[in-house]
Amino acid sequence: MTRFPLLAATWAAVLVAGFVLVLTLGTPVASSADELKAAMHPATPVSQEGAERSADTIVRLAYPSFTGTPRTTTMATDFGVEHWLVEYTDTAGGSPRGIRISIVVSNGHVEVSAYP
Repeated sequence: MTRFPLLAATWAAVLVAGFVLVLTLGTPVASSADELKAAMHPATPVSQEGAERSADTIVRLAYPSFTGTPRTTTMATDFGVEHWLVEYTDTAGGSPRGIRISIVVSNGHVEVSAYP
């Protein structure tokens, strides 16, 4: 008797088990670098909710000391370009400090600036 049917059955079982394992595990968890990259390139056109979600992620990953700081969001137009301006301001330390995140509505360009 040849061993081919036994080897073929074993190989098929291992192959099926591999597919089951991959389907069970699902998609990989995004790393913080992947999250930050996605937040710096939001889907366009950027809505207020999208801008705030991106800004919250940027603050959480790049400026953790501002996590939980009050946030204000405004729509602004500079030189005919609409953008969301999301600001986090902390006045607890005596002098104000903050993070200002500007996200262009049409192309999702993100600019982050911090003051003192």
